[in-house]
Amino acid sequence: MLISYVPFTASASELISSTETIYLEDGSYIVIELNITEQRSTSSKTASKSYTFNGSSGEVKWKATLTGTFTYTGTSASCTAANCTVSITDDVWYIISKSASKSGNSAIGNVVMGRRFLGIKIDEETLNMKITCDASGNIS
Repeated sequence: MLISYVPFTASASELISSTETIYLEDGSYIVIELNITEQRSTSSKTASKSYTFNGSSGEVKWKATLTGTFTYTGTSASCTAANCTVSITDDVWYIISKSASKSGNSAIGNVVMGRRFLGIKIDEETLNMKITCDASGNIS
């Protein structure tokens, strides 16, 4: 008789997600998605906040994502890394500027997008993003 033993191991990390939708006056809308990955063996978390801009018919125009890595001790927290990415689906939009920075226990991202018609800039959209971690590891 052959008996095999496969040890059970808990996942080293846990993913938590939440989504919010904001509707704009012109019928377009923004979907904001927060994803948090918690490393169980250490007091660290990685969080990403994505903003997806959709037209009134539901078509995706562009998406900006801020990602931050955080450590926390129970008495303090700090942001150890921050990154900002932008993906464009509708080519009338283009990136004017984007940046990411760390400030204490926060990751901060700024994106400025332009929209053109027949090659001429007709609109500009500024997006300010922030992810914060408190001393207990709560992400907002």
